[in-house]
Amino acid sequence: MDVERRRKQILHTLQNSKTPVSGDTLSKQMGVSRQIIVQDIAVLKAADYNILSTNRGYILFPVASVNPSRIFNVTHNRDQIREELYAIVDCGGFVKDVMVKHEVYGVLTGSLNLSSRRDVDAFMKKVESSNAVPLNVLSGDVHSHTVEADSEETLDEIEQRLDMLGFLIKK
Repeated sequence: MDVERRRKQILHTLQNSKTPVSGDTLSKQMGVSRQIIVQDIAVLKAADYNILSTNRGYILFPVASVNPSRIFNVTHNRDQIREELYAIVDCGGFVKDVMVKHEVYGVLTGSLNLSSRRDVDAFMKKVESSNAVPLNVLSGDVHSHTVEADSEETLDEIEQRLDMLGFLIKK
């Protein structure tokens, strides 16, 4: 398969998937190495395709999001990560990312892409089974999430829930 056809096939696969597609899956489908897939994804991103790389694989998003979003500044300890994320997804939020301000590196962002308790549980399983430190630990538990929802009212509900739980940092 030539390069252009392979990249079109990658786009087609991502467009038709409701879940992230791993680099390993794409490499097997295309008959090339995972490194070739990484290079193809980089070229597609440079061509303005909105492809997000997550810990579960690649996701293709429309260029412009039609859903409202809000950044929530929060604080909690490592043991409360699941409770915080459940609160957001239970209200109908989509947790796009987590951001922390680091003294040396500035703002660090990690993609999450969580929209259900199942997503949260899968994420937490990775956190708990790895030696990696969650980003909030790097900033004394203070961090932010970009959250999308179907309406401003849903975002207001998420804000109220985070406040009720004592996680929300008020401006």
